[in-house]
Amino acid sequence: MNLKNTLKLAAALVLASAIPAFAGDIAYVCDPSVAVATCNYLNTVVANQYATTFTNASADIYIQYGTTGLASTTAYPNDETYTAYVAALTANSNMSAVQTSALAALNTYALTPYGSGNVELSAALATNLGFTGLTGIEADGSTSCLIGASGCYDAVVTVTNDPGTPLYYDNLGGSEASDEYDFYATVEHETDEVLGTSSCISTQSASLSDGCDGYGAGTPSAVDLFRYSSAGNLVLDSSLSTTPGAYFSYNGGVTNGANGFLYNTLSNGDDYGDFVNACPAGPLSIQDAEGCPGYDAGLNILNDGGAEINLLNAVGYDLPLTSTTPEPGTIVLLASGIGALLELKRRRRRP
Repeated sequence: MNLKNTLKLAAALVLASAIPAFAGDIAYVCDPSVAVATCNYLNTVVANQYATTFTNASADIYIQYGTTGLASTTAYPNDETYTAYVAALTANSNMSAVQTSALAALNTYALTPYGSGNVELSAALATNLGFTGLTGIEADGSTSCLIGASGCYDAVVTVTNDPGTPLYYDNLGGSEASDEYDFYATVEHETDEVLGTSSCISTQSASLSDGCDGYGAGTPSAVDLFRYSSAGNLVLDSSLSTTPGAYFSYNGGVTNGANGFLYNTLSNGDDYGDFVNACPAGPLSIQDAEGCPGYDAGLNILNDGGAEINLLNAVGYDLPLTSTTPEPGTIVLLASGIGALLELKRRRRRP
């Protein structure tokens, strides 16, 4: 190995030691009916949006077309005790400000009503919090399996194949037609549900629910622990299922942590864990209860106000280290490496 390559390797090792690693990995496995280019875009551009936002957002998701609304997620929620869930959050040594406030809110407002019961976690969230023996789903969308086994997924996501609901693909370019829905924004919505944004609270209306609703009677999902109607007033049941006003809050209802969005609480067939949207006027969110044809091209978790990022952060997905200052020894090593590179640059300029 010559000097030039040696210095390049040394510099790479130095920089690697100074930059925090990202462990998150969203992997999309696509049905043969999904174009290769579409699957590649999912596993590069879309997956990277999660990988660069969270350090531990991992999930194996099977993507297919089929008969559904715009899209749907099929998965098996996993029951864990409230105590174990809070303990997993407490054990985090790198809490963000949102997570610190969220944990305090859990211990203040949710402990009494939920502390002796269970919380329904998505397989992805439970895995990333360190729980084991979790139930996943096979590509057929019905067979249960053990997470970690070959062919076992955290969820199966089905996107409509109805010609009457055309889809727009960002990677193909062009303009989104007035009746087209952005395919990748749709998949991101379902990805958020795979990670754990679905409500599991049973509601007063059969047309107002989520995928995990009904698996455990009266058992909330992690996000249900942060549903408020006002400061200090946690929504414990379906009392607001036909009344607007419920919202996500990580600090006990003081702040609407979802960029001002309200949860869908209307008996309209949409999910209880989604947001009421204002299409086409906006603002739009990935977690909107309905897509916005002709207006949602390019919409993703990085450009919609951060509602999903706050929510996923609160329930247990970590953001990058708040302080990326290297330790003193690393700084010295980094300086030495940079000095060597500068010296090489000077030498190369000499005649």
